[in-house]
Amino acid sequence: MNTEIKKTAAPMIDIRKLHKSFGDLEVLKNIDLQIADSEVLVLIGPSGSGKSTLLRCLNHLEKPTTGEIYINGELINRSDLSPRAFQRHLNSVRTHMGMVFQHFNLFPHKTVLENIIEAPVQVLKQKREEAQESATELLERVGLTDKRDEYPARLSGGQKQRVAIARALAMSPSVMLFDEVTSALDPELVGDVLRVMEDLARDGMTMIVVTHEMGFAQRVADRVVFMADGEICEEGSPERIFSDPREQRTQKFLGDVL
Repeated sequence: MNTEIKKTAAPMIDIRKLHKSFGDLEVLKNIDLQIADSEVLVLIGPSGSGKSTLLRCLNHLEKPTTGEIYINGELINRSDLSPRAFQRHLNSVRTHMGMVFQHFNLFPHKTVLENIIEAPVQVLKQKREEAQESATELLERVGLTDKRDEYPARLSGGQKQRVAIARALAMSPSVMLFDEVTSALDPELVGDVLRVMEDLARDGMTMIVVTHEMGFAQRVADRVVFMADGEICEEGSPERIFSDPREQRTQKFLGDVL
């Protein structure tokens, strides 16, 4: 993957001087970060470093304290709108941004197929038959065609996570956010989920991934960002970050986890 070419492209996501505080606790400090179209950016760092909060600020699950977030040149965290207009603006933004969490958040009373078609039918107003056809293709993509009529309770953790990915993809997002999606899985179930994510990367999906799976970061990332104490300490290609980290904090972290 050619990181240098991607860095020179106009950023799809542009984060400028982002701060986030919870009371007196400053979780994100002066984050400046740009992500190009089709780039795979992997965030690594110790627990509590602000990685997940950064992801949640991108789609406004957490409201930034200060700073600006632009997606395709459009300011996301606008302050010039009424509450109702801002919610409409935010809903529009979120339809283009898929997010997959550590926990699957599937509807337990709906089948796999029903989970996937819910948002396209209700939010995008797709015809049910069209949504079902797309969902079937997505289930084939994540290797779960035979589970379309099962309920979540009958699936393994890895299967649930792959359904969650298919559900996010059903909205045809421009960018996918992954927040520690394998950390709650048994080790033998991790590989299937990572393979789906690697396929997405090969297909050119813009992805921001928070993970402790260092092998995945080395194989798939165009760029790796190391965070600690709410700040970006170091960033670069996976080859450089993993073979020649320059910052002491990065060196210590990688020495502990590798």
